[in-house]
Order: sequence, then C-alpha cells, then structure tokens
Amino acid sequence: MKTLLGLLLACITASLAAAQTDTNRPPQWAQPIVKPGLPNFHKVSDTLYRGAQPTREGMRQLQRLGIKTVVNLRSFHSDRDEIGELPLRREHIYFKAWHAEDHEITRFLKIVTDTNNTPVFVHCQHGADRTGLMCAIYRMAVQGWSRDDALQEMTTGGFGYHAVWKNLVEYLRQLDIEKLRRDAGLPPRR
Repeated sequence: MKTLLGLLLACITASLAAAQTDTNRPPQWAQPIVKPGLPNFHKVSDTLYRGAQPTREGMRQLQRLGIKTVVNLRSFHSDRDEIGELPLRREHIYFKAWHAEDHEITRFLKIVTDTNNTPVFVHCQHGADRTGLMCAIYRMAVQGWSRDDALQEMTTGGFGYHAVWKNLVEYLRQLDIEKLRRDAGLPPRR
C-alpha cells in the first residue's frame, strides 16, 4: 500500500510540475500543439514548426495545417514512407548531433527563409537536440533573438533537451551568426 501511495504521490507531483511549467512558459517560446501522430509538436513562428519523427497520420496533419516542406535532420531515416503521396516537399539534411557543421545550418536557413517552402516543419528523432539547435539558430539569425534567449529556450523549453549533447550548446555559443546570415543569403541587419 505504501508503494502505491508513493507512486500516486510521485505522479501527482510530476503532473503539478508539468502544469506549472506550461503556465509559466514565456509566450515568445515555441507553443505546444497536440495533434495525432506529431509527438513533441510546437509552433515556433508562423513559418516554422518543430517536432519529433512524425507518423503517417502526423504527415497528414501537417498537410492539413498547410505545411509545405518537411525538413528531416535524421541521418538514417527517410520520410518517404510517412509522406507517401502527400504533396509535402521533402528536404533531408544529414545532421549529426555529435558534430554540427555550418553548411548544414546554412542549408536549413535557406530552406526556412524561402517563402516558396514555408511554412516548414523540422524534425529529428526526438524533436529535442538537433531540432532544438536548428530552431535556436533560426531564433538568432532570422528573428534577432539574443544567444542567451535562444539557448534558454533550447535547453529548458520543455522539448526534452538531452544534456549529453553539450557540444550543441558550445557550437551555438561560438557560432558567428552574422557570417551564417551572409552565407545563407539573408539581408544585413539594420
């Protein structure tokens, strides 16, 4: 009985903590959206959504939401089966969490800032680490967020960031955003 009560108390505590996190979530952070087949799904902006690996039903949901392009950051998985005959454009960036490269980031920024592609959905397996880095860079390069604000959302935004990938944080800390903007063909900031 004590074990059952302890388990019940732990579940209630976790639920309350999750509820408190949602009510304290800064409104500028990516907002969660619940849709079938779209785990860890969030709206970053009107032109960018993020999440974990979608199912076939998830791809149908993306189409219904008006998503035009799906960017897959997974190295060993194609979205071909999940997308099937749906009219979604597939982009595959073979992004390794243990070794981010500028050319991958540049390609992502070119895709997500081309109005012919938007709105865009970006995902990796969990929608946490690789996806988190890309969204943090989008926040800085496209939306003008500070490095600290982008890092805060990436690591504590409730996406499931895994601290084992501290190299992603270091990559973001040292990244030359203005060079990246130039490489991606984005206009100079005023």
